Amino acid sequence: MRQAAGCSLFVIFCLLVAGCGTEAPADWQWWTAADSAAVRDTLTAWRGVLNAYTALSDTLRLNLSVRLTAADSTSADGDTLYKFARLLAVWSVPAESGHVDEYRFGVTVDTMVLQGRPMTDTFCQVGYRDTLAETKAYFLYDSLWVVAFRPETLPDTSVVFRVAGVERRGFATPETSSKTHNWAARREVFLPKDSAGPYRLERLTGFAAFVPTAQDAPSISQVVLNRPGQSDTFFYSPRRDGRGLYNLRLLDSLYTVHQNEPVDLIVTTSTPADTNVDRNRFFVGIEGRKLDITAGARRGAVSFSFSQPGYQHIYLQVLPLSNLLYRNTPFTNTTWALPVRVSPRP
Repeated sequence: MRQAAGCSLFVIFCLLVAGCGTEAPADWQWWTAADSAAVRDTLTAWRGVLNAYTALSDTLRLNLSVRLTAADSTSADGDTLYKFARLLAVWSVPAESGHVDEYRFGVTVDTMVLQGRPMTDTFCQVGYRDTLAETKAYFLYDSLWVVAFRPETLPDTSVVFRVAGVERRGFATPETSSKTHNWAARREVFLPKDSAGPYRLERLTGFAAFVPTAQDAPSISQVVLNRPGQSDTFFYSPRRDGRGLYNLRLLDSLYTVHQNEPVDLIVTTSTPADTNVDRNRFFVGIEGRKLDITAGARRGAVSFSFSQPGYQHIYLQVLPLSNLLYRNTPFTNTTWALPVRVSPRP
């Protein structure tokens, strides 16, 4: 667990919340069921900001015209290849959603008073988890490449598959197909409480989600945000300078922009290794709307602004074409959610 500033020593007690309500053990007088209820009450006001499913809202508008490549003329198993010839859009429809708050309570060293005095300055760090099971990603297309293969036996008796026929099927009315996948996002939230007041949300992280796994999904190297006179670069892991997606940052130290202030964004990935074989497609989500920001095989770029003040997120999605363009391949993507503070226009 990350240690909050000013807390040089703390005691940890974990509770996986799935309908809690029992009293705390006698040995832990600084934590009671009332504390977990108070944390829940505070989080209630923040659910809209913390809702990870917002990252999947709106449609990825593509309108991609796609050609066959040399790689489409080979097959390892001889199965017919289906490749979208013109892909119009992709969107997700959540199925079974789940949410879990994992509470980890602690106490600051300056309130660990001996001789029977209660320890009143507590804090709670919450593992905030959202999951989707059997989610469907829908693909809208109006034409489809169909490549059939036939086996051919070589002189050494090995078998290879040659192209037997190629067809481009067009549809008067766009058709849809779907791919089923699971999705999970986890972030951390920190809520301190002093003896004179309630629990308050003081710090939070961003989050990342990988489909199907972090090893198989595109790898985002960094995100650069530029505005006049300032450039900030963000990475995945926590960093001493606070520029990590999983840094537990104070609310007033989040990346801050003014309402309607232009921000230039550049996102880069370290995959695919060979851009002649595969390329990524990049999208950004701002205030509920997705934009295609693809600027290269491993790069996305856009200029945007926030129209409404408050706590918001920059949502990034990266999808490899090797999975996006083929009807029968698994769904693959990476999502980042970077929290920002939008201040009213001066």
